[in-house]
Amino acid sequence: MKPLLKISHLDKQIGTLHLQDISFTLEPGYIFGLIGRNGSGKTSLIRTILNLYHKDSGAIVVNGCPMDSMEHEAKDQIGFVLDEFIFEEKLSISANGRYFGSTYSKYDHSLFLQFCERFNLDPKQKTGRLSKGQKTRFQLAFALSHQAKLFIMDEPAAGLDPLFRRELTGYMQELVEDGTRSVLFSTHLTADLDQIGDYIALLDEGRFCFCMDKESLRERFVLLEGTEQQIRSLHSPKILAAVHEQYGSTALAEYPEPSMTEGLAVSCPTLAELLFYLRKGGCIS
Repeated sequence: MKPLLKISHLDKQIGTLHLQDISFTLEPGYIFGLIGRNGSGKTSLIRTILNLYHKDSGAIVVNGCPMDSMEHEAKDQIGFVLDEFIFEEKLSISANGRYFGSTYSKYDHSLFLQFCERFNLDPKQKTGRLSKGQKTRFQLAFALSHQAKLFIMDEPAAGLDPLFRRELTGYMQELVEDGTRSVLFSTHLTADLDQIGDYIALLDEGRFCFCMDKESLRERFVLLEGTEQQIRSLHSPKILAAVHEQYGSTALAEYPEPSMTEGLAVSCPTLAELLFYLRKGGCIS
């Protein structure tokens, strides 16, 4: 089965931000999470993948369709949920569906209305009056109605209440269940990715610091906890950062040797903890 998304050596200069040599592949059936601080380039990367920003070099291929030569065919297979709402706010939900659906070869308006009902959306309501959560539901219903294979989401949970954030992660898992669709989404809410992410990429100042499956990530980075004396005695380039507090000391280690962990509590860091320690150690900005 061919990848749903293949990015090869992508470069794009946007003002002072330079997306540099971005490469990754997303196979069907997986959720790929893109993390990084605000300004790291997450939204710019997504806009470049969608060809809203024209790349300077590299290749973008969606389910076998190069974005350069088959842009319409590539975008026909993409469903998007963006933080910036690009639909017509003066039109109703139903009218938006028909209007924008006409650009997709497999758009099914009756299916769109079914998803609107499932997501508790009134098709007659003007989209300009929708709440943040309703706009996210609307975009998801629309993406599902034209049989998209690749779902690209930019900060879809930003500003949403915890209950709907949980619903949204459930929708993402449902999307990839049959093994024919995949999700790429950016977020600064790393707890969501701890639950559902299959692949994680950390973007910092336009570069990937790492891009790997979550299991490999857990093997690469571990948290070591012990007394201040124990942690300070760990003299190794494998120690990326250490924090000393009243109730104990911890260190982030990369591929630690077994001898380094003797007598210490060892655990897998959450993504939030990983970002904290990488910043503390000066590995990322």
